[in-house]
Amino acid sequence: MPFEYKKRYYLVSQPSNFNLFQMLTFHPEHRHYLMWTLPLEISYYFILPAFVLEVLKLGRFWWMSFVPLYVWVIHEGLYTIRDNFYRQPLGKHLPAFVAGSMAAFIFVKLETLIKATGFKFRMLHVVALWVVGATLITAYLSVVFRGLFFNWLGMPLAPATKYIMPFTSVKLSLLIVIEMVQRSTVSKIFEWIVLRYMGKISIAVYLLHVLVIFTPSIKQETKYYDKTFAVFGLVTLLATASYYLVEYPSQLFAQGLARELDRRASSAYDKYQSDIDESDDSETAKTSTKELFKRQLN
Repeated sequence: MPFEYKKRYYLVSQPSNFNLFQMLTFHPEHRHYLMWTLPLEISYYFILPAFVLEVLKLGRFWWMSFVPLYVWVIHEGLYTIRDNFYRQPLGKHLPAFVAGSMAAFIFVKLETLIKATGFKFRMLHVVALWVVGATLITAYLSVVFRGLFFNWLGMPLAPATKYIMPFTSVKLSLLIVIEMVQRSTVSKIFEWIVLRYMGKISIAVYLLHVLVIFTPSIKQETKYYDKTFAVFGLVTLLATASYYLVEYPSQLFAQGLARELDRRASSAYDKYQSDIDESDDSETAKTSTKELFKRQLN
């Protein structure tokens, strides 16, 4: 790839800064543009088993670790600045991952408790969950767009001088828990076929949208709505083509490969069992012959 395109799409300042091998192996200094998220995710996968084992070890006292852990997550979310996120280590983003894991565990505990006790949601419970969910949505939008609650409560935020990644994981994860426990209109909105389709091609959208937004003719477009619809349409078309030409065939290939490996494993196991049975039958026949021969001698 010519340096011109590396600079345009990966935001590389000098030719020597781009090393494809180090980028694909997630070297900390080669997290160019979109590639910065993958090393963090993979690193957290090594921590997640320790988190799960610790929670399981505590048993019924699991909540004793969750209270200080949630306090830590919220504190870090409020007071940790994530502006240079391309180069920041996992520690700066760890609260977001932990919040998601904690929300998943809370949902499992709630679901188990509801099934064990036969709890039924009454209108008062449903309304309370709606209020909490609406509050979380409003707080989420307030943080993302730096308005709403802040302006309504008379505490407007100062204009941002640079982009700082907002902390939204606690609000978003708890909202997902509420929707999984008691479905509402929010769940139905996200089940809209258009949004479901966007979810299907979301990986391709994430990986390929830079090829559209950094194209000179799109980037230099000054009319907001023209630029917005052009980006949305072109990214959707590009992601759709990528999904059906690359991602979906890869899924089919992986499924076929898994079935073939399973078939071979089953065949090998059946052959192994057959060999054992034949060996047992042979040993039984030999034993019977020896006993018969001994009787004839006697």
